[in-house]
Amino acid sequence: MKRAVCILFFALACSGPKGDFGDAAPPVDADASTAQNACAAGYPQGPYGTSVGKVVNPGFSWQGYLPGSSTVSTVRPQDLFDCDGSLGINAILIDVSAEWCAACQSQASSAPALAQQYDQLGVRVLTLVVQDASSAPATASTALEWRTQYELTDETVVADPSFSFAPVNQTSVDLPVTIVVDPRTMTIMKVDQGYIAAYPPQPNAEAVAIAQKNGG
Repeated sequence: MKRAVCILFFALACSGPKGDFGDAAPPVDADASTAQNACAAGYPQGPYGTSVGKVVNPGFSWQGYLPGSSTVSTVRPQDLFDCDGSLGINAILIDVSAEWCAACQSQASSAPALAQQYDQLGVRVLTLVVQDASSAPATASTALEWRTQYELTDETVVADPSFSFAPVNQTSVDLPVTIVVDPRTMTIMKVDQGYIAAYPPQPNAEAVAIAQKNGG
């Protein structure tokens, strides 16, 4: 297996402590009453952030395409929040990519082979395209091009020109960035940079473990 990366340089737009891309998952709470309370309270209150252990910010909003749809939709984190499993979402796998990035292209090429397994487990895949082929901010048209080229019909593909999950106090990041989120709490469980190619393609182990824990 070979690890491939594309380095994206960007201007600092955030402030706060370092450690934004930690990779150690926090303890998992399996208490059913906790899930019930979370449903009653609505979307988790935070703390919000982009590092492991933080909650995905509900203020994020992206334009792109839902699975099987040919029209542009607005996608928000609230759409993926499944506190009690009633939506059938057992894990969220976020892929942050750029159209010019060869490592991102490699990862996208392997995605269709994993779609059926993810569907069976209830793993919802969300691709955030941050830049187009010329390194300009991505648009909904960029998202459609990416979905069409790599036949990503079973996942949500949207444009993320503001790079929602950009790490704090860093000026570069290795793409693609893969983020695993627990939909019961919207807590970020793992963040990886770069892509490790494998044949045949292998599902994300952390996403599978969370999905199985949540009933997948």
